[in-house]
Amino acid sequence: MHLKKTFVVAILFSVVVVFLQCSKNHLPLPVVPEITVLPQLPAAPFNYIDAYPKFIQDSLAVNDNTPADNGITNDGATLGRVLFYDKHLSKNNTTSCASCHKAETAFSDNAIFSKGFMGGLTTRNSMALLNLRFYKSGKMFWDERAPTLEKLILQPIQNSVELGLTLGELETKVKGLSYYPDLFQKAFGSTQIDSVKIAKAVSQFLRSIVTFKSKYDMVKQGLATFTPDEAAGEQLFLTPPAGAPAGAFFCAGCHTPPMFLTSSPIAPFTHIDANDHGINNENRFKAGSLRNIALTAPYFHNGDMPTLNSLLNSFPVHNVPAPDAAKLLAFLQTLTDNSVTTDPRFSDPFK
Repeated sequence: MHLKKTFVVAILFSVVVVFLQCSKNHLPLPVVPEITVLPQLPAAPFNYIDAYPKFIQDSLAVNDNTPADNGITNDGATLGRVLFYDKHLSKNNTTSCASCHKAETAFSDNAIFSKGFMGGLTTRNSMALLNLRFYKSGKMFWDERAPTLEKLILQPIQNSVELGLTLGELETKVKGLSYYPDLFQKAFGSTQIDSVKIAKAVSQFLRSIVTFKSKYDMVKQGLATFTPDEAAGEQLFLTPPAGAPAGAFFCAGCHTPPMFLTSSPIAPFTHIDANDHGINNENRFKAGSLRNIALTAPYFHNGDMPTLNSLLNSFPVHNVPAPDAAKLLAFLQTLTDNSVTTDPRFSDPFK
């Protein structure tokens, strides 16, 4: 009996050794659980409700697309900021909204097309997420397919190239992260997490990103003065070409000051592209805000204009003479507000 037991033990030991050796040579290594980085947030939330200069406040009063049930709050925008930068909102935890909308490039992307969670490319250039609340119609994307900002938020999350989640997967992932219940409680008075609240919070954060500290803003408040070229460029921007028929294209007709955008352009913006026909397949596209345009290259929905100079000197619709192009360029550069690229309220809380 003793010999039999010894034989059985020996056999079992041999099997274990063989199994371990096979495991080492042929089976994948154990998966190491991911260590979640917690968002670093101030003890008291940042203030996201700015006091704008009067000329900007006047524009907001007639153009604000903020819905009655989703006004900006400090806690709501704080939650939105965390969600905007959280890579858990992608299928494989590698990509966030901010991956395609980088703060340093005025919440756009310096690549022609952005990389999604598996390295695939988007089909359009990333629009800058600035001054969104001033687009009166509220329609979003280059083709305006989303009727509101809240409706926009969930589309990239569900896109098979961009973030790759279903809404059910999104909710499950967010519910599984320890830092969210408290943030939802502060933002919405409840720890309940769902996709509607996620969309609302991110929308609050994005609507809070408003540029109003550029040289242009200082000039309009009497705190600075344009150079001669900048002043001449402003007049070129504001004035229809001599002899142009009513409704003819001119800069301010589509990029109306002070936010340099309008959802009711004087003429549709056309940019012929054999592969993309834009709004309602009519070869026209949304005209975004020109504020911080010096930071958001490349330009247009397909990114085919690499610089502002190429846009002003080569784009056929504009037909801008070279001396005028230089003055327009000088003026457009006064619209740069670098504060939004470095403001801690809009920065990555996971760094």
